[in-house]
Amino acid sequence: MIGGFYLEHPISYGLIGAFVMIFIAGLNDVGMTYRWMLSTYNIKHRREWYRLLSSGFVHGGWMHLLLNVLGIYFFGTLVEYLAGGIITLSVFIASVLGGGLYAWFIRRSDTDYQAVGASGGVMGLLMCAVMWFDGIKLSLFLIPIGIPGWIFVILFNLGSIVMSQTADRNRISHEGHLGGAMIGGFVGYMFTPQVPMTHSWWAFWLGTIPIVLFAIAHGLRPRWFKK
Repeated sequence: MIGGFYLEHPISYGLIGAFVMIFIAGLNDVGMTYRWMLSTYNIKHRREWYRLLSSGFVHGGWMHLLLNVLGIYFFGTLVEYLAGGIITLSVFIASVLGGGLYAWFIRRSDTDYQAVGASGGVMGLLMCAVMWFDGIKLSLFLIPIGIPGWIFVILFNLGSIVMSQTADRNRISHEGHLGGAMIGGFVGYMFTPQVPMTHSWWAFWLGTIPIVLFAIAHGLRPRWFKK
């Protein structure tokens, strides 16, 4: 049973195992999180580009770790079931990198913006799962009522854009979520029949394109946004 369990979704459970082992290692090495975290200062001045990827494997606490583990468990396994391990790993890595680059661009004026966690990768897998599994329903912990996945991602992504302009931006990397969701949205839509008015169509145009437009506006008119 256990052998078959791991054989069925090796990449998803491998990622979960990596998160847990790296977190435990970090408990014994207090400087590990700092060396691996996303840091705009270290990327810009020390050219430590590896942080764009390594930041997706370290977490800020047990609850942070648990949320991302659950994200991989629910959405990574769905994507792996449908598309296989290579696609799943590729989407995760691309979304982590996309989340890091997006956060770095949006917060480029910060002296040293820092972030950790696999949330960007999880959001990429979530977007693919929503687009590839029509009828999926999602809910938040505080609102245990399932709503259609395509509506959830639209509301979540638009909400993340708004929250990136509030004081909450210093506690949660909404920019990382947005970058990961953008990558997952493009990948998901690219492999979905592009039929107007379908659920995946709405998830792309109302849940993904606004992220792109937000970045464009932020680049052209940075003074309009919170620094």
